[in-house]
Amino acid sequence: MSDIVLVYPPVFVSGRYKKVATGHEVPPQPLIYLGGFLRQNNFKCSLIDANALGLDIDETVKQILAFSPKCVGITSPTMLISTAGKMAKKIKENNPDIITIAGGPHITAVPKETMALYPDIDIGVLGEGEITIIELLKALEDKSDLASIEGIIYRDNGDLKITPRRPFIKDIDILPFPAWDMLPDILKHYQQSAVRIGRLPNISIVSSRGCPFQCIFCARSVFGNTTRTHSADYIIKMIKYLIKEYKIKSISFEDENFAIYKKRLIEFCNRIIDEKIDITWDCASNVSAVDHQILSLMKKAGCWQINYGIESGSQRILDFIKKGTKLENIRRTLKMTRDAGIITKGYFIIGHPTETRESIQDTINFIKSIDLDVFQMSFMIPLPGAELYTIADQYGEFKNDWDNMNIWTPLFIPAGFTGEELKKESKRAYREFYFRWKPIFTYLKRTLRGSNFIKFFKDGLKILKFILGRD
Repeated sequence: MSDIVLVYPPVFVSGRYKKVATGHEVPPQPLIYLGGFLRQNNFKCSLIDANALGLDIDETVKQILAFSPKCVGITSPTMLISTAGKMAKKIKENNPDIITIAGGPHITAVPKETMALYPDIDIGVLGEGEITIIELLKALEDKSDLASIEGIIYRDNGDLKITPRRPFIKDIDILPFPAWDMLPDILKHYQQSAVRIGRLPNISIVSSRGCPFQCIFCARSVFGNTTRTHSADYIIKMIKYLIKEYKIKSISFEDENFAIYKKRLIEFCNRIIDEKIDITWDCASNVSAVDHQILSLMKKAGCWQINYGIESGSQRILDFIKKGTKLENIRRTLKMTRDAGIITKGYFIIGHPTETRESIQDTINFIKSIDLDVFQMSFMIPLPGAELYTIADQYGEFKNDWDNMNIWTPLFIPAGFTGEELKKESKRAYREFYFRWKPIFTYLKRTLRGSNFIKFFKDGLKILKFILGRD
């Protein structure tokens, strides 16, 4: 019997992006952190990643019930909240005594709406979950009043009660390492796309929480603008553990802005170099966070790629979405990164509020003029918890469809466009960027590296079929 089973729900991707958007699973970081903390506090905990295992809802519920749990904790982004609600319903049908708990960014952003829509969810954990879940399980065991527990929404005689938000954990180094061993075989089930892998085996980790920037499309409901980081020492120990236990050779940092913590970054890089740790890594960064000296140090410490959130090639659009950067700064940073011998990847968005055909053309012209090796474009999605969610209707048509709220589905259509136009313009951007000698040569060169050949070939074929396919 388990005290609690933690679950990442099944993911169902449909439509023209299905083949491109699947097959690149990463470990569910919130759940493995919770698993490690629950175990440290002497709770019997199991974990099911239905997405990685390819389970459907019935298969997931069957595995949950096999553990005979007292509670089930389901984490869910917006696009999976209805799946979480269906799972909770099936769990209750089989055993109404199991307490169903939901957590994650969606219920944190819109708790009352979510609980009202999915009556089989008993309790919602709002915000950071580690301390809350420990107090909650103890209270449920003791049958004590839930009103004293910070950071939850719960049902009380037909009413919904929300307690005050729990303060953030100030020092996240108090948390044990994520419970990697609770996952299915991580080398088999979790792998980034080829363009995010330096060497194999590769694994994704997170070393910080929160983001200090104010982009209107970013949902900061769980960790907010308060940034907290693991220390360089914590990260080094985690990497050494992953190398020892899983023979990891490459790390993908999933932090929103790994490089902005400059003091920690310098210490981390120097430790990698001084201790001769055999690891390569990639990370995300704001373009304002790096300079020649930092980039040179990062390269020496094994950084092979930096992923920049650029979003648009129109300065007017960047200002509107509160990106806080200038096109000339982007251009300069990418050149510095390339000069340091580090591959550059740029994330872009199409369908911004106030987007025009001219701003789309500006973006396409920009991506072809900068030192960019890898290009990705997604659709603008007004997620619950983001500033844009509350104002999207003022700038176009917004289909508030939680089930399809992912970056591959154009739910927000700026005034003057149709969804089909956005899809066509997105494909045109991909074609104009990748159908040039320089990107083709860069991709082929990386493909021919021994250990990554098969994955690069398969992922490259997916992308090619997507770009050439009909809408």
